[in-house]
Amino acid sequence: MERGDHLVSPRAGYSHHGLYLGRNKVIHYIGFSRGRHKGEIAITSLEEFCLGEGFTIQTYPYRVYSHEESAQRAHSRLGEDWYDILLINSEHFVTWCIQGLHSSPQVNHPLAMTVAVPVINPSYFQRTASRATSLSTTSSTIARS
Repeated sequence: MERGDHLVSPRAGYSHHGLYLGRNKVIHYIGFSRGRHKGEIAITSLEEFCLGEGFTIQTYPYRVYSHEESAQRAHSRLGEDWYDILLINSEHFVTWCIQGLHSSPQVNHPLAMTVAVPVINPSYFQRTASRATSLSTTSSTIARS
């Protein structure tokens, strides 16, 4: 793990994001992470950031800002208290530090964050494929008429 890495810690129903600063320190919005609806950007210990839930490192195929630049950008917003779960949350903050834009896939695409994976009977796919073939045959018959 290196300074400027994007950390993601699971919470009940959402994930919390922070930027690793090194020496077991993380900068993040402390709003919802502490069960509050408001909170400022603060530096806490890695343990406090995780709240016992662990973390993963989100990787990027391309970063607009280097790890060091991302950490500097994060420091420039230290103390900011504009937290809003939909508009300026911890994921928005960290994505801005790394990519230069406020973005939160868990807000923009909440279904993409679903953890449970439904189990589907393989015969479902066979039935669906045969229906699609029937519809395709019917459509081309109608089109020729």
